[in-house]
Amino acid sequence: MNTPKSTGEAWNKLEEKVDSLVEALIEEKNLLGMMMAAVTKGGRHILAKGCAFIGALSLAAMAVTVHAQDFYDPESIAWKFRYGLSDAVYSAAWEEYKKDGYLPIDIEMDNGGADYSGVWQKNTDGRGWVSWRRLSTEQFHTNWDKYRKQGYLPIDQDSEVIGGKLLYSLVMVQNKEGLDWISNRNLTSEQFSENFAANKGKYKPIDIDAIEVGGKMLYSIIWIENKLSEDWVELRDMTPDGYGDKFDEYRKQGYRVTDLDCYERNGDLTYAAIWEKNTPGRGWAALREMSAQGLANNWKKYADQGMRVIDIEICPAKSGGGTEYAAVWRENDDRFDWAGREQAEQALAAYAAKADIPGVGAAIVRNGRVIFRGGAGFADKDKNINAHSGTVYRLASVAKAVTGTLAYDMEQAGLINLDDRTDTVVPGLGSQHTHTIRQLLQMTGCVKHYQDSAKENGTQVQYPTSLNALNNHIGGAIKTNSWIISGCSLGNWNYSTHSYTLAAAALETKGNSSFGNLLKTRIADPQGLDSLRAEVRSSPDSNGERATINSGANQVSQAQFENVSWKAGGSGIESSALDLAVFGDSVLRNRYFPQATRDVMWSGGTSNGRANGWSLNAAGTVVTKTGANQGSDSHIRIDIPNGITVVALTNTNPPSIDTSTLTQQLLTIALTYP
Repeated sequence: MNTPKSTGEAWNKLEEKVDSLVEALIEEKNLLGMMMAAVTKGGRHILAKGCAFIGALSLAAMAVTVHAQDFYDPESIAWKFRYGLSDAVYSAAWEEYKKDGYLPIDIEMDNGGADYSGVWQKNTDGRGWVSWRRLSTEQFHTNWDKYRKQGYLPIDQDSEVIGGKLLYSLVMVQNKEGLDWISNRNLTSEQFSENFAANKGKYKPIDIDAIEVGGKMLYSIIWIENKLSEDWVELRDMTPDGYGDKFDEYRKQGYRVTDLDCYERNGDLTYAAIWEKNTPGRGWAALREMSAQGLANNWKKYADQGMRVIDIEICPAKSGGGTEYAAVWRENDDRFDWAGREQAEQALAAYAAKADIPGVGAAIVRNGRVIFRGGAGFADKDKNINAHSGTVYRLASVAKAVTGTLAYDMEQAGLINLDDRTDTVVPGLGSQHTHTIRQLLQMTGCVKHYQDSAKENGTQVQYPTSLNALNNHIGGAIKTNSWIISGCSLGNWNYSTHSYTLAAAALETKGNSSFGNLLKTRIADPQGLDSLRAEVRSSPDSNGERATINSGANQVSQAQFENVSWKAGGSGIESSALDLAVFGDSVLRNRYFPQATRDVMWSGGTSNGRANGWSLNAAGTVVTKTGANQGSDSHIRIDIPNGITVVALTNTNPPSIDTSTLTQQLLTIALTYP
């Protein structure tokens, strides 16, 4: 195997001849290609926005055995993606993912070492791997040679001038497939051409990197044994327009980009890329010239569709000054192929356009499998943050269904008896508070609903517990007899959010913990529902996922903001559409308690079908819950016989079309395409 060329070796060779010639090889075919950003499935394609590239570690190496193909181009795998990180933050992410069983497949160093990006995938076969950044040429060669001798091969290498020195990153993995390989770096244009001609017959390229140093272009490349004689193309030194033309040409001929590099050449944005035949026919997407927010929006959109990121590039802006992003996605989940996906996406887009809302998120789960997730419009219109299935919204009164489930879970665990009188559990209640906790959940405890909405909802106080809110909100008046309906007999149904504030306080007392912590430990954590939580608006918002609160199309100002912590159990929970749908499916499939308990919770013995935060239809086949509050309209619908849970959440109230209409439409689509 050839050893890598050092910077000195490269510069001591012939003077680089920079011209626009590029090499192209495809065994018997001389094909060309690049893209204006496409999503392709077999012979079908869907044009998206922008132009494209794809990635360093789809590697294209469909190498040899089934095991090899699984590693280099897995059909489905857990993955991680981070970008625009400082050195320290990248190091922390690297350590975290390593502990969680992930290995890096692409490292990007940019902006003089100020920014790092990376893609990781789950190390499903326990493959040995190593990675480094900021290596000198001597360190690169030492590590490269050491692990080459131990049976490793390189899969990604990158270079960047940092502090006036040319430094490198390198990823090597255990060569379980026993493939021959070659890697070279710091080649002049002429050397690259010679290398290309010598290796093209037996090998195919999987990684290319180019950088201009001191007015000289230097190229690096990794070759891997092409045992399956797959068709491929490699081109370099392309202008943005030339890249676009080539991409589109190759896309039409069934090729996909497997690796791309963007760099400055004589002050101009330039591209190098590798294409290979998309033999498996799986979907893929590639975009370029994206802002950081544009990348985030597309990352979430394609993740909803069932795609994973396989390559990331930070490029010099085409217009001069600053940076832009390019990225490539690969089909990773059969959500992409679900026959109802496009129709469901169209339904979301139409709803967002017609309902006078900034944004909407939705999800469909069938018998434990997420078959659709998506969003339309904006989570934050002012910041151009698009809505998606992971956007976090207020649940409003859908919180009651979550609290009811928590209560029955705690009773199942022997932590509480819901038939105990509330005044024996929660101290200091007025003498007329003779209801049981179950009656509070069923809204048959004669507790009043809102008396003065402006006063009751106008607070901006963040209460740490429901007990604290019970004792302090509106001067503690909720505890007094004035909050009991005069002349009401226990057992009469009366809708009441305040009833759930009392119930949540009882759960806290018996659970010896805050409502928020009980919700987290007993409902959210067991199912991995990170976004299903009591709303604390001041808490860190991971990755800007929390939707703005809006009145119509306009964002609610801080002065108008209504804190909902005082009614956490009845209207103070937030969640993404995806997590809420998984929660509903978990209730449906008895993940919290047995079906007998579930059926009691859903029916509750009430004549109107409304009990414990849920509403069951007369036929006993569909259970729902609707929520409407400041900045939110929410709905969950569960079709019991067909095992389908549908959720739709928005960030305004009231929309001109209720979210219940959307969940019914999505359910119809799900029933049409099993």
